[in-house]
This record gives sequence, C-alpha cells and structure tokens, in this order.
Amino acid sequence: MFKKKKEVFLTNNAELYGRVCAALKAKDIPYETKTVNSGTQSRKTGELWGRIGENTSLEIMYYIYVSPENEAAAKYAIAEFQRGNAR
Repeated sequence: MFKKKKEVFLTNNAELYGRVCAALKAKDIPYETKTVNSGTQSRKTGELWGRIGENTSLEIMYYIYVSPENEAAAKYAIAEFQRGNAR
C-alpha cells in the first residue's frame, strides 16, 4: 500500500492530523494515511492492567504519505499551514 511513498508528516495529535490532511486536500495533493496504535491496552479484554504510568495521549501515531512526485509540494503545503497557525 505504501510502497514508493514518502512520509511527509507524522503526529500523535488527532486534530493536527486532520488539519494537515485538509491542507493537503485544499491544494489537491493526493495522500495516503496510516494510523498505528502502540498502546498496551488489551483490545480483547479492555483491561487497564499494565497501563499505570503510561501516557495514553501518545499511543496513537498518524502518518501521512505522498508519492515522490508530490513530496516537495506536500512539504511546502504543510509548512505553509504550520506558518499560518503559528500566529
């Protein structure tokens, strides 16, 4: 799925992820995403055991990939978005 794709952004902030996706979409830059949950909570049992002290806000990572041809445009669009939101 992500063969020959370039990673242009990753975050653990769901809101930021959504906004960056929107910025790429606004510039008509096609992208693919991947979400990785590295938390220790059992998906089958829902147990909390073993999570004491774990920062659950950091357990999901959001990755954004583009084709090599769109890498420069995507990085520029992301940087432009971040400059606009730094104010």
